[in-house]
Amino acid sequence: MTWRGRAAGRSLAAIGFAAVALSSGCATVGTSLGPILDPLNVLGSKPPSRIGITRLEPSPLLLVPKAVLFEENLTFELGSPFTFDLMTPRQIRLHLGTGRLKFALLTAGEFSQIAGRDVAAILAVQLNEHQQTYRQGLIVVPAGSPIRSPADLKGLRFHFLSQGHPLNDAALGALLEAGVSAADLDKGLLGLSIDQYHISSMESARGVVLGGERSAGVIDKADYDRWPASGGSLALLLPSKDQVRVIAETVRVPEGPFVVSKQTDPRIADQVRRYLLNVLPKRKLVLASLGCSGFAPPIEEKEYEPFFALYRRLHPDLEAPSPDQDEAATRPAPSTRPGA
Repeated sequence: MTWRGRAAGRSLAAIGFAAVALSSGCATVGTSLGPILDPLNVLGSKPPSRIGITRLEPSPLLLVPKAVLFEENLTFELGSPFTFDLMTPRQIRLHLGTGRLKFALLTAGEFSQIAGRDVAAILAVQLNEHQQTYRQGLIVVPAGSPIRSPADLKGLRFHFLSQGHPLNDAALGALLEAGVSAADLDKGLLGLSIDQYHISSMESARGVVLGGERSAGVIDKADYDRWPASGGSLALLLPSKDQVRVIAETVRVPEGPFVVSKQTDPRIADQVRRYLLNVLPKRKLVLASLGCSGFAPPIEEKEYEPFFALYRRLHPDLEAPSPDQDEAATRPAPSTRPGA
């Protein structure tokens, strides 16, 4: 994906960029719109620093991909062009290693395919809505359920958080360790998993309680800790701890990292790090479009390992290839010219 290839997308984002300009601290909106809307006109032919990303999700606030507002504001603030490249995690790993990608924004699961390969370092870690750099799940059943452990959940209905939520994998990993695979769970009418995924811990707990004794689910421990001890009403969307019983905890899942290639100029890396930690928190619209509440200083890579171990068991097809395979994939193709 190139700068010119996103020209059409920029036209759709004009209103959003005006708001970004207002939030960027500039006194004159007209002055800031130039570099935000068309960085190449202002920054000349300087090649952009590329940031690997695996998906272009629509922003919950504006009808543009989340990456666009962040990319344009980063370009404006640092006075140097940045662009997102849409790639698979394996491609990101390869291009971080060659230096073509300077940075990458990853989920914890995606990072499992890159960590330990000595191609990148963690520059910063996303903060979730609880201002934490990690999540932990609780597997719960109705308060009066006879179920005592995850091993008892074969054939029962299991309620998950929203599709793609990291605690879903953490919960499946906990079940797998107890001898229960995803295939062992009841997927409901016609196996369609109707009403199996929920937008919040409260909704998941509600599904568990209304499902009766043959139901269980995962909720976020940070949400549960904020619930009152008693007196809640799931019918009124006001849960309390006494309505469910915790039968297991998942591993901690660190939030996704923003990584920097080891080939990246340290000066550029430091500029981006300071932007993430010091400037971005003041750009509320840009931050909100990313779906996180900010970034924190890097954590050690080993903090991801317990989750990686479960994630790789759940997704054996995503196991990273050997370093030799990575090296071979980046070599130029043999010449087909006669006599070459």
